[in-house]
Amino acid sequence: MLMGGCDSIREVIAFPKVKDASCLMTEAPTPVDPKQLEELGIEVCEEAGKTEE
Repeated sequence: MLMGGCDSIREVIAFPKVKDASCLMTEAPTPVDPKQLEELGIEVCEEAGKTEE
């Protein structure tokens, strides 16, 4: 940042994140399509004690 004469560190970070650690370029994290999980052989289970409202 200092060497490049930039005002903000975000201008020189390769993969900038915002306050909540999401990525503006890829919009990550986002929900995964069930078909992608099936192709990879991954099963997602809910955490114990969590309930949907």
